[in-house]
Amino acid sequence: FPPRRSSDLLDEAKAYPLLRTYHPEAVAQVEYRNYEKESRVVDCTNYAVKIEEAFRFNNEDTLVFRVGITNKTDMELRYAPNGFSLRVGERTYPQSISDASGVVPPHAEAPAYFAVTGSPNGTRNDISIKNDFYVILDAHPVEPVVSVKPEESTNQEDEDESP
Repeated sequence: FPPRRSSDLLDEAKAYPLLRTYHPEAVAQVEYRNYEKESRVVDCTNYAVKIEEAFRFNNEDTLVFRVGITNKTDMELRYAPNGFSLRVGERTYPQSISDASGVVPPHAEAPAYFAVTGSPNGTRNDISIKNDFYVILDAHPVEPVVSVKPEESTNQEDEDESP
C-alpha cells in the first residue's frame, strides 16, 4: 500500500492511548500489546533496544513497534533511522517505515517507531502480536568531533614588511 498509509499507521500508533480513550471505534481493529510488565530487551555492548509497545493493523498486514534505544556509552550513539529489522523465530523482516532520529546522546534513551509490512517476498506476514520479537539494529558510538581553531599568524617577518 502507499507510503502515506504507512505514515498514517505510525501516527495512529503514536496516538493510540488518546484514540482508545476518546475515539475507541477508530482503533477497534488494532491489536495492542504493552511490554511494561515483561522485559523484551536486546542488550548489546554499547546500547540496548527495548520493545515498549506493539500494534497490529491486520487489514494492512502491518506491525508497528515503539522502542526505546538506550546508549550505555560516554559517546553519542548513531544508527541508520531506516535500519530496523524484526526477528520472529527464524525469520527476519526489514522495516517498511520508521520515525527515528538516528542519534542517542551519551547515557540517555531515545524513542523510535518502526513498522514491518508484509514479508520480504511480497506476501502477507500474518504475524501474531503474541510472538516473541527481537529488534535488530546496528548502532555505533561516535567520538565527538573536536573543532580546532587555526592559530593566528605570529610570523615576525610579515609584521616587519611594511610599505
